Amino acid sequence: MGHIRRLIGYSIRRKGLFFGFLSAAAIGTFFNLLTPLVMVEIVDGVLLAEQLELLLPYALLYIGLGILYAIFDMIGRYGAAISSQWVIYELREELFESLMGKDLAFYDENETGQLLARVTTDVSTMKEFLFWGYRVLFIGTIQLIGTYLVMWDVSPDLTYYMFLLFPIIVIFIYSFAKKVRPVFRAAREQYGVLSSVLAENVVGHKVVRAFASEEREAKRVEKENRGFQDLRVEASRLQSFFQPMLPAIFGLAIGGLIYIGGVSILDNALTLGEFVGFVTLVGMLMLPARFLSWGVGMYQRAAAAGDRTFYILDSVEEVMDPESPIDASNFKGGVDFDNVYFSYRGQKHILRNISLHVKPGQVVALLGGTGSGKTSLVNLIPRFYDVDDDYTVTYNGKTYRLDEKDSLSIDGSKHNVIEDHIEIDGEIIKIQAPGTICIDGVDIRLYALDDLRKRIGIVHQDPFLFSASLKENIAFSRPNASIEEVMEAAKAAMIHDFVMTLEAGYDTEVGERGVTLSGGQKQRIAIARALLADPRILILDDSTSSVDARTEMLIQQALENLMEERTTFIITHRLSTVRNADLIVMMERGEIVEMGTHEELLAREGLYYSIHQTLTEIESTARITSDSISASIQGGSGSE
Repeated sequence: MGHIRRLIGYSIRRKGLFFGFLSAAAIGTFFNLLTPLVMVEIVDGVLLAEQLELLLPYALLYIGLGILYAIFDMIGRYGAAISSQWVIYELREELFESLMGKDLAFYDENETGQLLARVTTDVSTMKEFLFWGYRVLFIGTIQLIGTYLVMWDVSPDLTYYMFLLFPIIVIFIYSFAKKVRPVFRAAREQYGVLSSVLAENVVGHKVVRAFASEEREAKRVEKENRGFQDLRVEASRLQSFFQPMLPAIFGLAIGGLIYIGGVSILDNALTLGEFVGFVTLVGMLMLPARFLSWGVGMYQRAAAAGDRTFYILDSVEEVMDPESPIDASNFKGGVDFDNVYFSYRGQKHILRNISLHVKPGQVVALLGGTGSGKTSLVNLIPRFYDVDDDYTVTYNGKTYRLDEKDSLSIDGSKHNVIEDHIEIDGEIIKIQAPGTICIDGVDIRLYALDDLRKRIGIVHQDPFLFSASLKENIAFSRPNASIEEVMEAAKAAMIHDFVMTLEAGYDTEVGERGVTLSGGQKQRIAIARALLADPRILILDDSTSSVDARTEMLIQQALENLMEERTTFIITHRLSTVRNADLIVMMERGEIVEMGTHEELLAREGLYYSIHQTLTEIESTARITSDSISASIQGGSGSE
């Protein structure tokens, strides 16, 4: 009921419209309930009394009541339609704003297909309830009560008999709701699963075809589709069973009514007109009962959809704006990591004890194997995630979070905190305060998120391009940028010459996710987009991995000029990039194991030295192979 109450709360924001169409529905119902009373007068006061001169006025009155009912019903329907459209419009706006404001941890826990299903199908289900659901529940309730009141006015004795029907209707509707709600809820969840599987296969269709996995994925989709179908069939089965029960119940009631009413007429306790009017009212009683049954079904579907949809609005972001943000207008880009720990949702640490001092304008190369924490580290700078804020203790090579401010549990044993340390088996261990990331000496949590992120440019390993023109994609960071500024950024990213070969130039549509471009072209457009933003901090996540050696050399040459006075973090395995970095950071299992310049790390002959030797051999082998292929091609051409 909580989510439905919230949903109706959206309608009440426009009180005039909301209460207006409900009032119209109530007035229309009132006029409709008067028609049986007119019928009583027509039978008793006109036909049986042979007052034929009154037949036309009563017929016109009956027609007038029908017309008034139709007019107010039309007003009610139109008002409900307008109200529901406004609610869905506002709800979708809030959902979109909420989704755009979510931190990455939210998307880590929720599949894209599920979220899309909640914003589209679930919202449409709630729209159905807003247009029909609470309207038929409202009309059904007032018509049920109103019909019984009119029935009482016509014949109290027969109304006593019909009161027996009321608890049967209530029990019927309650049983239907109890049976159908969990089925509708499960169906909504299964639809989200099906949407996720379909979205994965559409987006990853190239991978599916490349590995000839169409049959396996088809079976996977068929399984989820079958699960959704089974639940919908079960819901249809319940509806098919329960809904015909109403006419059956009323049929039995009317059968008894015919006998009781017939006896009453013969005993002169009831007139023929009253009997006809009462039977008409009983027939009208079936409509609100149907309304209530339909309304309950829509209520259950809307409640299940509301549970899923309002989850998005109610989920609390872990990364929040500060109450009083620090001014970032003099952002220089010095970055300091001080004893930073990080874990996803408080689980196993991804980063441990990260301390790193980067001066404004320095270029930092991050190296390490898969899962070493490089991407997690740079994701903390724009606050896609926040650092852990727990007090910790490191004991026997393991890091423990303090359970409370004054104690720590290790292997079931509780140890008390004494000031800034803790004693374990006679060993005094200092408690480590939560780590921080500062830019220009200010904790990044004190900057407004928008101010912080506008000053950080990011190029991901797999760049995302929108279904828009090249100009719009490059200018995404600055929509008001002039074409000259866009072209300058494109030239710096070495993509301008390619754009000018296209018939439409910068107005060329790139297609969904940039499918009309090569990997290297997408990378350079993403680099141009980041450069146009003119950030103080650049994050390049292996951004040259999809380009050839010549293009990489040209991009690197342009970036050297553009990186002046900009702090740059580069995740890469290219030796040319690593050698030129001001600081090389070697990471392994979430920790910094080595740090220094190229020359310093080579002199230590540690992990970096070993990786450098391996990369040198790989690049040398690749160069020899390339030269041999070129020589073979040239030799073959010469012999011809």
